[in-house]
Amino acid sequence: MYLRSQERTLIRDEHRYCAHPHMAVLASGTWLLAATCGPRRTVTMHPPQDPEFVNILIRSNDEGRSWSPPCVVPAYGWTGMECAGLTALPDGSVLLNQWRFRWYPYTAPPDPLLEPLSKGPAALLQGLVGSREIEPDGPALASAPETLMPWVRGGGEAVTHRSEDDGRTWRSSAHIGTGAYAGGYGMRGAVVLPDGAILLPLSDVPFYERIFLVRSPDGGRSWGAPQPVAAAAGRTFEEPAPLLLEDGTILVLLRENVSRTLYQIRSEDGGESWSPPAPTGIEAYPAHLLSLPDGRIAAVVGCRRPPYGIAIYVSADQGRSFGLDSPLCVRTGLPSKDLGYPTAALRDDGSLFVAYYYRDAAGVTGVHATIVAI
Repeated sequence: MYLRSQERTLIRDEHRYCAHPHMAVLASGTWLLAATCGPRRTVTMHPPQDPEFVNILIRSNDEGRSWSPPCVVPAYGWTGMECAGLTALPDGSVLLNQWRFRWYPYTAPPDPLLEPLSKGPAALLQGLVGSREIEPDGPALASAPETLMPWVRGGGEAVTHRSEDDGRTWRSSAHIGTGAYAGGYGMRGAVVLPDGAILLPLSDVPFYERIFLVRSPDGGRSWGAPQPVAAAAGRTFEEPAPLLLEDGTILVLLRENVSRTLYQIRSEDGGESWSPPAPTGIEAYPAHLLSLPDGRIAAVVGCRRPPYGIAIYVSADQGRSFGLDSPLCVRTGLPSKDLGYPTAALRDDGSLFVAYYYRDAAGVTGVHATIVAI
């Protein structure tokens, strides 16, 4: 049985571009939703292209029926952010994982020896024009690069923050060393093993090609060296979505940008070794994984092919296969492919609260939700 209730709006501001949600349910029962938010510009930009993006947080104490106003996390001043992830820990605390770019005025670019990965206005605009993820913005793209993007993007830093008061304040910030990887970006959270170790999978920003993980033995207060997880010739992996299964297996779905599909990897030894990346057949991305009460696994995904929308693929065999012929439609017929990043939480009545973003017919990009019973 599959039922869908009416949609609702969680975050919408006609002057802002708000997108890329991720939810976590805390031990207290509080729901947290993190998202990205930046200025609405004449040309649509995502976090890797705009230094004014911040991560924001809203909170619900009634399973998504009402939400607090958004606040910037971990604090004001944290700008130039990529999408963020949340991890609810067994002791009631929560982790926020972030990647923060360094930005410079284009009139005062950094020394290339200090910022070897820096990109100026022309390179950033070229990447934007070549993106397959957003709709063309027409004549606005003909403007001079330094008019549209008067900045230079450098490298950055991967970091986690810990909150012990349901996300109201954030302390115990911890740097994540990425070693030979250029950076570490993840828009989902970590998994917590039975021994308390936290495993956080990340992708190698700004290349978005390889997946690695870092491990924390102390509740996210410190992180070990990066460990390779997934890479393959001719494939570019990013945005890992992990889930710890009942038998201890770690399942991770990966966005693959060449085929524009989802791949999967698995570990049966606590993340020490991994299966080779294998295609799932799901032509949508990125994903959020959730265990259902009956033992099935739900993968919520954004469909950036017509008819644009949000869907759920269900697995009855611990994620080895998904029902490709019978996805559940959460939303369909959305105005453009600037959408997705769905995330879900289970309600007490067994229904799923699915949050996602899209750009509406008025050109405003916001975060919305649908309640689904499956």
